[in-house]
Amino acid sequence: MSRDMKPKRAPAKKKSAGGTLVGLFVGLVLGIVGAAAVVWYINKMPAPFKPQVAVPATGNGAKAVPAANGAPAPLPGKPGDPVPEKRFQFYDILPGKAEAKVDPAAPEPKEAKGKEVEAAGKESIYLQAGSFQNPGDADNQKAKLALLGMEAAIQQVMVQDKVWYRVRLGPYAKIDDVNRVRSELAKQGIEAAVAKKD
Repeated sequence: MSRDMKPKRAPAKKKSAGGTLVGLFVGLVLGIVGAAAVVWYINKMPAPFKPQVAVPATGNGAKAVPAANGAPAPLPGKPGDPVPEKRFQFYDILPGKAEAKVDPAAPEPKEAKGKEVEAAGKESIYLQAGSFQNPGDADNQKAKLALLGMEAAIQQVMVQDKVWYRVRLGPYAKIDDVNRVRSELAKQGIEAAVAKKD
């Protein structure tokens, strides 16, 4: 008889069948706890986009009650109090917004007076580069002219109960300037008509 020389194996131990399910359950519980902690933290913080209603204090120590209908609350201070200085002066110093300051001690040049009299005697000449019923078309024409280096203005006028938007260049004092600009516009395919100030 032959004997099998192979050693006998011991029967395999049974693995726990619920290892994966236990891990899934623990992960689910940890996720729910983490989400609840985030929600609690967010609700505890002040909301950044909600309007904060500030209740200003009045001079006599009592707090003013804001209007419930959405009307603005009264400003602090009494009528007649000095107005505080503007905090931002950016818009006041923009080019074209600043008012000309005249030095009273400086005499006015005589040449300037003579030119003003001449200009007042002549009529101003304008070039009309278009007239549109749609304000967007007028703005587009003005933008095209700006790209050519010409400054235009848009006039709103009523003609036979209709609103028209005129795109005008000028005023020009000399007819030579008008002809020069008109020829430049013609080269770019823009027809311009000579117009006098209305």
